[in-house]
Amino acid sequence: GFYIHSGIRIHLDKTLDAAEENEQVDEASTHSHFEIGYNFNESLSIISDLKIEGGDHGHSHGESESETPKDKFFEEHKSIINKLYVSLKTEKFDLYAGKFSPVVGFDFHKFPGAYGYQEVEGYALLQKVGFGAKLESDFGDAGTHTINASTFFADTTSLSHSRINNDGKLRKADGGVSNTEDFSSYSISLGGKNFFSLDNNFIDGFSYQIGHAKQGKGEGGTEDEKRYSIGIAHSSYLYEGIKMTFITEYMNISKLGGESGHDRATTTYGLGFEHGKFTLGGTLTYKDNDADDADENVDDNIRQISLGYYVDENLKVDLGYKRKKVSNEVSKIAGITIKYVFDWPSGGHHDHHDH
Repeated sequence: GFYIHSGIRIHLDKTLDAAEENEQVDEASTHSHFEIGYNFNESLSIISDLKIEGGDHGHSHGESESETPKDKFFEEHKSIINKLYVSLKTEKFDLYAGKFSPVVGFDFHKFPGAYGYQEVEGYALLQKVGFGAKLESDFGDAGTHTINASTFFADTTSLSHSRINNDGKLRKADGGVSNTEDFSSYSISLGGKNFFSLDNNFIDGFSYQIGHAKQGKGEGGTEDEKRYSIGIAHSSYLYEGIKMTFITEYMNISKLGGESGHDRATTTYGLGFEHGKFTLGGTLTYKDNDADDADENVDDNIRQISLGYYVDENLKVDLGYKRKKVSNEVSKIAGITIKYVFDWPSGGHHDHHDH
């Protein structure tokens, strides 16, 4: 039957320091997902994901930020059908087709801290149309390993534009990598988790993710974009119920966005702690740009940290801080993040899909 899984995240941010005084603004924004699905039976299901997001303080997915900084209260948001696909589970593997997010690296929501997802989501592959397959194998104490492969192109259907603040749908003539309306783009990844060892605490709690993708050049483009990633994570309990999680990911992108003279390597380190209802987590992200254009040949770094408290199992409040150095300009942001998750039917079981 039907199910809903929702995650509502509200950021209430204040820019404490910026290169220009008029960039010191207040902003309220959201980053929310509503996954709505229908399970026909144990094998066949249809999954959709509606995403509502906004805010210059976060990530821009490669788009330019607002030219005129100003105070904002849930302004300039977009509502996007982020995913809409059919999933078929067989005895040996899963098949999926429709609009989805091809898997290369870790799920960006795994990174700790109120702002931890933002930079990683900024380079994720989103809003693609195509098909793929996932094979999961359980090797007992040696872990569960998953191969995920897909071929795709950028969504140019009516689902590609926002339902609010409509910016028009993407067209093939707009160009850009993977905007080809053919299957010249692909991704493949291998991930492992659920290792177990009585003798080695590192193996027990270890997980990894490696991936590769190519996005074919679109109209007017000169280069395909190619990327590969390596990520590892580890969770363990220290003492008195304190859980520690470490995660790191290296993403190397050649011909970024199809530009012949721009490569980028992004490395993110994350560390999180949980104790009872309290959490403490943060990330460091380094972007190494190798570009012919002097303005783009600048390395960036972003660091963020937050202290969180679970009011109940569905509601969490974080006090966070983020410092960004982008294009040699530094900004500092402090804020409150409120996150609420709910499932319907309450307590119902369904898979949260990662593609």
